[in-house]
Amino acid sequence: MPASLNWVDVLNEQATWSRQEDLANWYASISGRQPALSVQAVEDFQETLNFLRRQVSALHFHERLDLASLHSQLGEIQLGLAPENEPQDTVRYPLLRARLRGSGDDALLRSLQETLLVQFAQFLADRLDDPANPGIARCEGLYREGSARQISPVPSFPATVELRWRREIPALVDSGLDSSPEVQRCADFFVPRGKARFCSDDCRFRTFQLTKQLEEPGYLAAKQKRYRDRRQK
Repeated sequence: MPASLNWVDVLNEQATWSRQEDLANWYASISGRQPALSVQAVEDFQETLNFLRRQVSALHFHERLDLASLHSQLGEIQLGLAPENEPQDTVRYPLLRARLRGSGDDALLRSLQETLLVQFAQFLADRLDDPANPGIARCEGLYREGSARQISPVPSFPATVELRWRREIPALVDSGLDSSPEVQRCADFFVPRGKARFCSDDCRFRTFQLTKQLEEPGYLAAKQKRYRDRRQK
């Protein structure tokens, strides 16, 4: 059975979008057809994701959560179960989801938007009820992005908050690049297991290489020289 959409995965997808068309293309990939989405529907969906990202940040930095706004949004949602015979694609919608309000692609996107909000509220309730419940962590991975014009991989995310995330990484602070978009911090969130700091082995390896370059500017050149020497032998 294909994996069910969840709010963490969609937040991670958001970090790859730079235009409104990117969201529409992602939605097409999970729905199996090209949707006709209004600008307002796309903006509303993005704003909900931004709200979730801000709340995750507040939780991480032990700041006040916007529970009043969360309560207000939840109050407008009606939940229902998906039909048992619903066709499954490569990605499936959660079985417990927000009911449709209206018809068309905008209504479908809004249903998904509200479903993600409910999922987050359940996560938050579990976390607040018992801090021993699994939390959420942000990957400590680093990568170069020459075309970046801002420090946050998510264009609409507040730079002041993103700076706090970046200043958790000693390599960025020590190199003076904490405020520079030249090096980005991976935006992916994940449920940590043990002392895991990275979302993947690839991200961990890439970060190790980049950190060595920042700490020792001649590291890459020396590594390449050793490689050439081995090849010649």
